[in-house]
Amino acid sequence: MGTIGFTSFGFPLKTRNQNLPVVASAYASPSPERIDSEENGCGVLKRTTSIVSRASLVSSSILWFPKEGLAVVKQGLVAGRIPGYLNLMNKTVEGGLTANLRSPAAMEMAGVRSFRTPFRKSNMKIKMSSTTNQVIRCKAAVAWEAGKPLVIEEVEVAPPQKMEVRIKILFTSLCHTDVYFWEAKGQNPLFPRIFGHEAGGVVESVGEGVTDLHPGDHVLPVFTGECKECAHCKSEESNMCDLLRINTDRGVMIHDQKSRFSINGKPIFHFVGTSTFSEYTVVHVGCLAKINPLAPLDKVCILSCGISTGLGATLNVAKPKKGSSVAIFGLGAVGLAAAEGARIAGASRIIGVDLNANRFELAKKFGVTEFVNPKDHTKPVQEVIAEMTNGGVDRSVECTGHIDAMISAFECVHDGWGVAVLVGVPHKDAVFKTSPLNLLNERTLKGTFFGNYKPRSDIPSVVEKYMNKELELEKFITHELPFSEINKAFDLMLKGEGLRCIIRMGE
Repeated sequence: MGTIGFTSFGFPLKTRNQNLPVVASAYASPSPERIDSEENGCGVLKRTTSIVSRASLVSSSILWFPKEGLAVVKQGLVAGRIPGYLNLMNKTVEGGLTANLRSPAAMEMAGVRSFRTPFRKSNMKIKMSSTTNQVIRCKAAVAWEAGKPLVIEEVEVAPPQKMEVRIKILFTSLCHTDVYFWEAKGQNPLFPRIFGHEAGGVVESVGEGVTDLHPGDHVLPVFTGECKECAHCKSEESNMCDLLRINTDRGVMIHDQKSRFSINGKPIFHFVGTSTFSEYTVVHVGCLAKINPLAPLDKVCILSCGISTGLGATLNVAKPKKGSSVAIFGLGAVGLAAAEGARIAGASRIIGVDLNANRFELAKKFGVTEFVNPKDHTKPVQEVIAEMTNGGVDRSVECTGHIDAMISAFECVHDGWGVAVLVGVPHKDAVFKTSPLNLLNERTLKGTFFGNYKPRSDIPSVVEKYMNKELELEKFITHELPFSEINKAFDLMLKGEGLRCIIRMGE
């Protein structure tokens, strides 16, 4: 094993171009060579050790980008050019290990400890993770009973099994779905349970059969999945995976029908396969979206559920054309995300419909141009909208789950080309009633699930919309709280205050 040089986070090694990476290497022969390049502000690794023996590490490189605060550790790799500060184009050598440690948090988890000291040489090896294959004890917010405050407990989190991944949750947020099932309304209660399904974290370890995720990868857990093998996953039109479709009654992992959480040997149930109200959680690999490591997890974590659902309902299903008119029913977080989608699509008129007039001012930030409160009118709201738009809007998106709003959303679209998209989940006994003539007059009614996004294939591109400043996420985040105050987030939602509350897991 050769020696390896480390650079301090506070005092990066100097290069002729401060946009270029510093390369510190452990090597046999020949050593990596860095070629300065102005293109994309990147450097090039020209060559590395050609042979890596089984289960041994002969070559590795640490690349530190002073400007971006990005570090990449590559072990046992044949490395090539580094485009755009992101991924090495590489091929894993037989017997070698790969670690993508692109953030201080990921490095800390993987056992890289020497970045605090100035440049020096050391014989220290870079470890993947000291907790691999071990039970992790951590804090989790446990719901012991329906409607009762969550309790911060120390839980044991078992290692990931076949096709599973254990991740360290850094940020999570609260969604209405968490509150609904915590209150145990309209479904079979399952307690004790760890809720949470909107989050961002870093891979800690992977189970058998997982090949496309590695320790240090940044991921968003999603309540539904993409196995990539079933008919739905292979279809370009569906995202309703046969294997990993949401199942709110299941409180265990698919592989062995057991929970990965326990307290003193007593199992604690999972929630929709994610359970992000825990510092560590275990998720099926098909329910994890690997994302750009430069994306701030305290912002993009809200893309795990509601925001993507509303956004995709507009962009992927309603598909309004530039200059068109769109009506959004319900101006909560999902409805405002639908409005954001209409804004991105270039709709010229975005009509917000809500019974709460206090939501109208906030909705302007999301592109809503006009407002209708059904309580202010004596006639059905669909008739009001038809009069406002000379026959009806081009598209409508319903985000409340109330059956009357669903009917109004359909009947307010223009005949001949109008499309209505239903997003909200109604009561299981609700019945949708409308005249068949509304369909015969060429109005289209559609439903959608998670905005028609496939979690693994599509969510990374939604993150890129944010990174490219096409999508604004900060305006959805109205509160932030430490993990120790998670019950305050429930109180805020029950009072109808704010949109999304970010919960910082390390506090």
